[in-house]
Amino acid sequence: MYNTAHKQRFDNEAPAATEQLSLLAQILNRETFSTLAEEVGVGHGWRSWDVGTGDGSVARWLAARGGTTGHVVASDLKPHHVPDHPRIEAIRHDLTSDPWPEPKFDLIHARLLLMHLVDRDTIAVKLAAHLRPGGTLVIADWFCPCTSESLIKSPADEYTARIFAEYHRGVHKLGEQTSMDLAWASRTPEVLSAAGYRDITTRDYQAPGQGGAPTATLARLHTFMLEPFLLSQTTLTEADLAAIRETLLDPEFEMDTNHLYTTVVRIPK
Repeated sequence: MYNTAHKQRFDNEAPAATEQLSLLAQILNRETFSTLAEEVGVGHGWRSWDVGTGDGSVARWLAARGGTTGHVVASDLKPHHVPDHPRIEAIRHDLTSDPWPEPKFDLIHARLLLMHLVDRDTIAVKLAAHLRPGGTLVIADWFCPCTSESLIKSPADEYTARIFAEYHRGVHKLGEQTSMDLAWASRTPEVLSAAGYRDITTRDYQAPGQGGAPTATLARLHTFMLEPFLLSQTTLTEADLAAIRETLLDPEFEMDTNHLYTTVVRIPK
């Protein structure tokens, strides 16, 4: 029953979607662009597919790198945040049910997407097969060891530690109910290796978690987006949520953040 409400809160038409997508870009784009530039070497004339493109910020970067002869397919269930661009083809697309864009791509990039899909293992292997010889697949997802004891890095009183631990448990409880897998990112290389791919590398990135930083601001936004669930499915009260929100703005506070595991798979020529 709650799955639908969860999807409505986090889809691209949710009231807070623009802010959420902007914060994710602030948190992750530098690491993503570094991977695509330094490890992948995206260059002039590349044909790329940005799967689950969100606000299109990665697609815009790919279009700039691809130059006048490059082309980017930017797909999402609701791609209306993607700005018009002469070399970006924004399409409404469900990866699990719609026909895929015509191969072959030089690059396929999927960030914070497969962790939400039930058939993530099969889809990852299928994405790799959708590349041209010599192409590259980049899959990035959150990884969380999911131990509430490590949620706060800075010194915290007993009350603050307790409500943050409960918030953490609530978010992960919702994730379990909606098939989100925060361990998938650690298994991605194994899945692709089992499918026969050998040139696989993984990057581990953890963004700063100080109060007021984009990571903390995103967590604060999520307390509003998920408030009905948190109040009904955890022991948190409205006063507890208010305290969490205030703490997440405090520059003296530091929380532990999720890791972003990025798996890079190079297809043999």
